[in-house]
Amino acid sequence: MVGVMLLLGLTVIGVAFVGIVFLSDSWPDEIPHATIVAGNKSGSLVLAHEGGDPLRAGEYRIYVDTGSGLVERTGDFSELEGGIWSIGESINYTGTETLRRVVVTVISGSSETILSEPAFVRGGATFSPDPVEPGGVNGDGKPEETFIDFVINESVFVYGTALRFSGGNVAGPGATVIVTGGLTTDNLNGGASINVSKIYIDADVNLDGGSAGLGSAEEPGTIYVNGDLTLWEGQRHIYGDVYVNGDFNLKDAWIHGKVYVAGNLTLGNIPTIVNDARIYYTGTLTTPKNYNSDYATNIVAKCIHQATVPGFTMPDLKIPSVKFPDTWYTLRDYQTSDKTPLIDGVKIFVDSYSYTPTGGDLRAENVIVIAKNGDIRIAKGGGHVTGVFFAPNGKVTFSGNSLEGVVIARDGFFVESGGTEVTFRNIKGYITNSTDYPF
Repeated sequence: MVGVMLLLGLTVIGVAFVGIVFLSDSWPDEIPHATIVAGNKSGSLVLAHEGGDPLRAGEYRIYVDTGSGLVERTGDFSELEGGIWSIGESINYTGTETLRRVVVTVISGSSETILSEPAFVRGGATFSPDPVEPGGVNGDGKPEETFIDFVINESVFVYGTALRFSGGNVAGPGATVIVTGGLTTDNLNGGASINVSKIYIDADVNLDGGSAGLGSAEEPGTIYVNGDLTLWEGQRHIYGDVYVNGDFNLKDAWIHGKVYVAGNLTLGNIPTIVNDARIYYTGTLTTPKNYNSDYATNIVAKCIHQATVPGFTMPDLKIPSVKFPDTWYTLRDYQTSDKTPLIDGVKIFVDSYSYTPTGGDLRAENVIVIAKNGDIRIAKGGGHVTGVFFAPNGKVTFSGNSLEGVVIARDGFFVESGGTEVTFRNIKGYITNSTDYPF
């Protein structure tokens, strides 16, 4: 009886096991977990496995960014004996390009997820200390600012190659606008003013006609022009200290701060240099022939020749790519259809996005719109939108009553509708957790 019962039990167990193996769905692959850090070995970049599961060749991929976005370069790292990357072992970067970012992913079945994004010094080949957060080490041994640190610390409002504003005004006391191209009167609708505290323009500025002003009267800061500055026809106000890396041509504007000119100064009839404002220049001074004694007292006497003037350096942080892979966004409830309507609190991640709602006026607050490869366009006559707009490979265009938030777009920010009010708000007001920044 005992023998029969044992045999019967073994038979039942065997049948059950066969049923599980052959009739059940396949078990999901286990996703490896490992800690990867960046380091320096004989002047070369290495990635070290400091804990977790061993990684087998073909089970992981390494993406690098040399300035043009992430590309898969697993083959640029040394192979390990036996094809297994175990704890305590390192792989060397064998390429020659300068790296800005490294991402290690793992492959499980048909999916690919981020395993690690090791912190490393910008420049790629030199690591000291090991690793470095948040971005790198500069000449004085202090950590370099990453792009997102700069956006937060400098209260960056607009970052792109162009700013074309057909609206009313840009309001941003304490905020920063960075335009990596030039600026003309046509870009500012003649009379629109950029009322922000800090402005960087990496080319010539030519405001001739209209009354478009620069700088914040409420919180005057600094204006940097990496080229010639021309403020000719038009009663415009310039608030804050101005640094010009070229020549300065001044006619009708009101100057409220100090101006430092690394080139020549040309005056027309009749600028106003307010109270204690001064212009310091290193080149030659040219004035109209009809300047009388009053002009000499109120204008020329406030223009002071110097052997040198303080210089400046333009921010050299390139707009980063979107985070990789796309599943990073879907796991955080981003919508991935370019037909997604713009409503309160929506987060959108698509190749490009264009939205023109039907019916009543558009109103959408606290949105995040990311176009990873193209443009963002939002058009509605009475529209009001607040949020973060990120187009690392395109531009952002808005047509509506008002927009509030942050615009980061490689090809610039374009406001097409007249009377539009644009207001800065720090990105921290929309994304409170730093791990959720989309770049």
